[in-house]
Amino acid sequence: MRIEAQGKAEFFDMGVPDILDYEKMKDKLQMRICDKEWNTDLLADKVVTEHGDFAAYYAVNLEENGEGISSIPVTVSLMNEWGVSAEQIQADAMVADRKRGVTLMDMNEIIKSTIFGEEPENLLNEKMDMEAMENPMFCLTNKAKMNGASLLLQEDIRKQIGECLGSDYFVIPSSIHEVLILPDNGIFQVPELNAMVKEVNETQVEREEQLSDKVQFCDGKTAVMENAERREARLEKAKEAEKTAVKKEAKGGIHGKLEKAKAEIKAKEAEKVPKNKSKDLATAL
Repeated sequence: MRIEAQGKAEFFDMGVPDILDYEKMKDKLQMRICDKEWNTDLLADKVVTEHGDFAAYYAVNLEENGEGISSIPVTVSLMNEWGVSAEQIQADAMVADRKRGVTLMDMNEIIKSTIFGEEPENLLNEKMDMEAMENPMFCLTNKAKMNGASLLLQEDIRKQIGECLGSDYFVIPSSIHEVLILPDNGIFQVPELNAMVKEVNETQVEREEQLSDKVQFCDGKTAVMENAERREARLEKAKEAEKTAVKKEAKGGIHGKLEKAKAEIKAKEAEKVPKNKSKDLATAL
């Protein structure tokens, strides 16, 4: 109790007397995601919701500016003080994240912007011609480009991306700040994508900013997202089961035809037998 009281006192010393007032804090909520297998210690005392390979946890952003974010984590203890559920926190955090701005940008334009300084166009509401684009790759993040990967967990945003691309797509977990979107145009193979993500994580991304090494696949129409590797294994298993069923059906069909032919032959033979012997033949058959 003393430790909890001391923690609350620190919040008050920071000039945040309203920290225990949920109505005043909910607009400051932010969802953050990580690989749930990598972050058991980080998630231990936090309010957590699970989303496939990812775990979402939450923070109250006390201050957000160009230099960074000052925040406190939403712990189970704080949630109990608020008297709300994890589902309510998730819903309000998603609304707050939408207000921070959702951007889908062409990676080629992002590279150009670093040279020429022009802000890339937000393509989230555009219907794009994938065939006319060379090496299409897009970046999903928020306007501040801070902790924007969590936008991936919003179903309506995933569906909106599918409408923009006009196809299914792969999700590359680039970092906690953004994810990359690749249209499923038959060029990319899942093992190669997984290998690429692992290499980039090991050589280019700081450990605390790594999101995951598990590539996701998203259905562009239903917005259903799943682990791309497990999806391929599931589809392969279903394909094998279908082949087996077809073979059995074919075998059963031939067997049925043979039995029918034998029955027809027996019927013809029975017709040739004198009536007084047909009963004996029927018995014999």
